[in-house]
Amino acid sequence: MRQNRGNKLLLGFLVFSLLILFVSMIYRQDPSTGLGQEKVAKENLSTDLREEKVSKENPSAGLSEEKVSKENPSAGLGKNLLSMDPDTMIDHFLRDTKAVSQRKISLENYDLKAETATHWKLPGRLEEISGLAMTLDNHLMAHNDEKAVIHEIDYQNGVIIKAFQLADMKNPVNDDFEGIATVNDQVYLVTSSGRIYEGSRGAAGASVLYNIYATGIGRDYEIEGLAYDASQRVLLLMCKGARRADLKAQLVLYRWSLDKKQLIEDAHIVIPVIEFTRHIKGKEFQPSGIERHPVSGNYFVVAARQKAIAEITPRGQVVAAREFPTQWHRQPEGITFAADGTLIIADEGSGKKARLTLYPVSENR
Repeated sequence: MRQNRGNKLLLGFLVFSLLILFVSMIYRQDPSTGLGQEKVAKENLSTDLREEKVSKENPSAGLSEEKVSKENPSAGLGKNLLSMDPDTMIDHFLRDTKAVSQRKISLENYDLKAETATHWKLPGRLEEISGLAMTLDNHLMAHNDEKAVIHEIDYQNGVIIKAFQLADMKNPVNDDFEGIATVNDQVYLVTSSGRIYEGSRGAAGASVLYNIYATGIGRDYEIEGLAYDASQRVLLLMCKGARRADLKAQLVLYRWSLDKKQLIEDAHIVIPVIEFTRHIKGKEFQPSGIERHPVSGNYFVVAARQKAIAEITPRGQVVAAREFPTQWHRQPEGITFAADGTLIIADEGSGKKARLTLYPVSENR
C-alpha cells in the first residue's frame, strides 16, 4: 500500500513539472505577452515620438484641406448654384456674410475715402449706367437709362460677363429706366413714370419676354430707384421729386407687393427733405438709387446731384447722411451690396467712362 502511494506521488510530481515546462516554452515564443508586450509598447512609443516630431516641424501638415475650405467655402459649387432652390442658395451665401452679420453695420462702418476704395472704369456701352442689383448668387446686374438691356458685371475687375434684354421680338424695350431689382431668377426694372417691367434672368444674348405693371405713382412723383425687401416681399420704389408744388418738401418711398402685383395701400413712408439736408450741404436731396442692406435691413439711398448717400430705417427715420469724395463720384446713380457687405456704387460717365466704386466694411469703425 505504501509503495503504491509513493508511486502515485512521484507520477504527479513528474506531470506537474512537465506542465510547467510546457507553459514556459509557450510564454517565450509569444511576443504579445509579458516582456513581449513591453517591447511592442516601446516600439509604439518611439513611433509616436517620431510623429510628434514631424508634427512640430510641419504644423500645417494635415490642415491643407481645412485651409482650402476656409479660404474658398464655395469651391465646387459654382456651376450648380443656378440649379439650387432659393433657400439652399440663401444658406450658402449667408456664409459670406457670417462674420459681417455679427456686427451692427451702418453707414458709419464704411470709410468713404478714395484710398480705401476700389475703382473700375466700365466699357463704353455702360456710359449711362443707371441701376445696380445683386442676385442671390452674388452676381452684379446693371442697366442703362433708355434700353432694357441688362448687363452682368464681374465687380471684382469691372468686366462685363454677359448681357440679355427684355424684348418682344428682336429689339429691346425702349423706356426711361431708373432702377433694377432681382428676386430669385426674376429681374425687375422701373421707369421714371412708375411702370414696372418683369422678366426672367436670361442667358447671354437672350431676348426675354416680359410683363408690365402700372403703379400710377408717376402722376405725382418721378421714380428714381428700385430695390427688393425680402423681409416683406415687396419692391421699394424711391421717388426723386414731386410733380406738384405742395409735395416738393418731402420724399416718398412706396412698396409694391410681389404677390398681389400692386401697391400696398398705406404702406408708403413720407420723409421731409430737411431730414436729409441737415446732415449735408445744400437744401436738396434728390435720390437716384436705393438698396436694402443685407445685414441691417436698413435702406441706403444715393443722391446723384448732391453726391451723397443716406441711411434710413424701413419706417423712414434718417439714420445718417454723408457726402462722397467728389473726385471719384461724378454722378452716383446705382447702389447695391455684395454678399460680404461691400458697398458698390455706379457713376454715370457724363461724357466719359462710367465707373464702379467698391467700399469694403471698415474694421476700424
